[in-house]
Amino acid sequence: MPLEILLPLVIAGIVGGVGLVWLLQPTPPLVFTARDQAAEIWNRRNPDAPARSVHLNPAGSHALVETATGPGILWSFGADPVNRLLTPDCDIRETNGGLRITTHDFTAPRIDIPLDSTERRHWLDLLKVNR
Repeated sequence: MPLEILLPLVIAGIVGGVGLVWLLQPTPPLVFTARDQAAEIWNRRNPDAPARSVHLNPAGSHALVETATGPGILWSFGADPVNRLLTPDCDIRETNGGLRITTHDFTAPRIDIPLDSTERRHWLDLLKVNR
C-alpha cells in the first residue's frame, strides 16, 4: 500500500481510538467520598506513615493527610490515587482557585488543589502547624 494512503489511515485510526476512549470514559475518575476511604488508600500506600486525620476538599479530588512524620497530599489522577509526603522544602501558595504546592519532585512538580476561600484558610493553617 502506498505511503500516501497508509499514513492518513494510521493517523485516523489513532485519533479515532483516542477519541472513542475519551468519549466513552470507560473508567470514571476517582472521587474520595469519605475520610475513611482516603485514609485506607493512604495507609495501603504509606504503611510507615499511617494517617492520623484526613481532610477532604469539597470536590473530593484531594485529601490532606496528617501523619506522625508530617503532612501528605493524596489526590486522584484519573482512576488512580497519587500521594506525596510534603517535605519542608515544598512551596505552598494561594491561587485564585485554591492552593498550589510546588514539591521540587520531578514526578509531581506541582499540585493544584481546588479549594474555596474558607477551606483554603483551613488547609493553610493545618499545613503550617504540621510543618
